[in-house]
Amino acid sequence: MKNLGKNHKWQSDSGRSLIETLLVIAIASLLAAVTLPQIISARRLIRSAALPREIATQLRYARQQAMSQRQAFTFVYDNSNKTISIIDHQATGPGIVSASGYPNTTGSNTVLTVPLTGSGGLDSADLIFGVPSTITNTTLGDTSTPTALVLTRLTITFQPDGTVVDTNGNPVNRTLFFYNNQAPNETACAISVLGAAGRVKIWRYNQSASQFAE
Repeated sequence: MKNLGKNHKWQSDSGRSLIETLLVIAIASLLAAVTLPQIISARRLIRSAALPREIATQLRYARQQAMSQRQAFTFVYDNSNKTISIIDHQATGPGIVSASGYPNTTGSNTVLTVPLTGSGGLDSADLIFGVPSTITNTTLGDTSTPTALVLTRLTITFQPDGTVVDTNGNPVNRTLFFYNNQAPNETACAISVLGAAGRVKIWRYNQSASQFAE
């Protein structure tokens, strides 16, 4: 009887011993510690894969607004805070990209601001504007090449006819390159805008072909 009473202290009602229960808890904790960082990393990579589509959507929105309202709209990417802004110039006719204060010209209004990092699962430090150092072929199939930032920003103004022009009024292509520094080659992408037509295209780096492809 004493032995039965002693064994009962170490046996649960379901037939598991205290040591077995502790062992299960220890294994579960170990698995969680190992897999949680991988889950977080996978979430960030998924977010990175969706990033070019989101940027392209905002570019197309700015172009659509310019054409439908017959006035210039400007897309702004700000690398200092990883955000996109859409500016309504609120002036009928073409937008002059050389105007004083461009793109925040007199009477202009920011109608939309979209953060690219934060609650969506992608850290600000992970999102890099540019091309990974391991990639040397940066000319896209539509002949677009990387567009440099000016004071941490890249601006693209869509004219009322949907085109994008430079300060002299000539059509000019604009291209944004991005990657996640946790997996540079796997997440390298580009979004190009063809100035003559205003067409927006998404490109992803193909590692086997060593080039960006639509």
